[in-house]
Amino acid sequence: GSNKYRNYPKHYANLYYNGMIGKLGIDLNLDYMWKKNKVNMLNDETGSFSGNTVVNSFSNNHNRLFAQKLVLSYPLWKGEIEFGEEYTSSRLKNLYKTDAMQVNDTFSQVDEKNTSGFFQIMQRIGKFELSAGVRYEHVDFSYLENGQMKTDQSKTYDNLFPTLSVSTMLKDLQMSLSYTNKTMRPNYEDLDGTVDYINRFTLEGGNPFLKPEKIHSIEFMGAWHQFFTQVSYSYKRNPFLNTTVPYDESGEIKLLTMENFSHIKRLEAFIGSQFGFGIWLPKFNIGIVKQWFTVDYGNERKKLNNPIAMVQWQNAIHLPGDIWLNIDMQWMSKGNEGNSLLESSSYLNAKLYKAFCKNRFSVTLEANDIFNKSARDFTFYNKDVTLYQKNLSNNRSFQLTLQYNFNTTRDRYRGRGAGQSEKDRF
Repeated sequence: GSNKYRNYPKHYANLYYNGMIGKLGIDLNLDYMWKKNKVNMLNDETGSFSGNTVVNSFSNNHNRLFAQKLVLSYPLWKGEIEFGEEYTSSRLKNLYKTDAMQVNDTFSQVDEKNTSGFFQIMQRIGKFELSAGVRYEHVDFSYLENGQMKTDQSKTYDNLFPTLSVSTMLKDLQMSLSYTNKTMRPNYEDLDGTVDYINRFTLEGGNPFLKPEKIHSIEFMGAWHQFFTQVSYSYKRNPFLNTTVPYDESGEIKLLTMENFSHIKRLEAFIGSQFGFGIWLPKFNIGIVKQWFTVDYGNERKKLNNPIAMVQWQNAIHLPGDIWLNIDMQWMSKGNEGNSLLESSSYLNAKLYKAFCKNRFSVTLEANDIFNKSARDFTFYNKDVTLYQKNLSNNRSFQLTLQYNFNTTRDRYRGRGAGQSEKDRF
């Protein structure tokens, strides 16, 4: 099989105003984004009983986003208050055609409008800095298939998300503790109900019935001299993960899609340090990520609770001639993430950097993933399917970069943009 991708230029525009009226701070952003791509897919299959089969498929995608955000700030007592509103309007269109007998041609459209208001107050009381805020969101989600509104898949959401944080510094010890309640919505392609042909036994498609993932998280951060620590715990309700479901009555054809699961509990803990020994500046981090998650597997419930350990060692060495040498290493252990078991991985990167002419001209020589060990094999668990994927990709690369800066001036751009979370979903 083969795929031919045609990506058109992405258009992005941002207009902003940043200024003051008396003591009132004003930050206004208007954003627009448009993108388009086409994909031609050819599947040439050979079967013992069915003989040769050639399947052609075509996909045409149009995406556009408009976003507007206004943030107002004003000093209050020993701190300030911040309030404002944000509006985003997103649209995704997908035309899919195929000559596969198992799949129909489809024209789907996703429209989503998100209106939100937010308020935050920040105060400094003694050695403590306190912050509390709340955000209200109203979302209208519409799904159309072949020009017909699908009422079962179309829905509205109204949510209130509070945040709270406190930080302090006691001599050389810095500490902060925060609580966040937020939501994560699926990418738009994951909400697209169009079914794509993979092979005669496997199809792939999104799920317009997906619900947003709601996240409650608590995070502690501390720093003392050259040492730091970060510990966070999160509870995810309705997490959306890849899964497989029967597509036909016989169950022989499987649909790769996404579904909401009950919940996932996740703990992340990291400690690290950085030092300076003359020309050598090393950095060392060690951490662990552990989840608590159970899935239906076969006729039983399977726990996917194996933790993943991580070790990072970064080195910056200032060589004679004002040359910088960077050597970075990372190792990650085998463990579970979502409904998968990831195998161990590692990498070793090296980089030489030299600047000339008062930093106007620079030369960078890089060698990334020198031993080609960063690709991760994984095993995917589902109720009636076990999928093992061996990653044979070659991530080893060597790169030479020559850079010259013409008429360098101070960057005066101060726009913060609007609808950033919506851009990420595209």
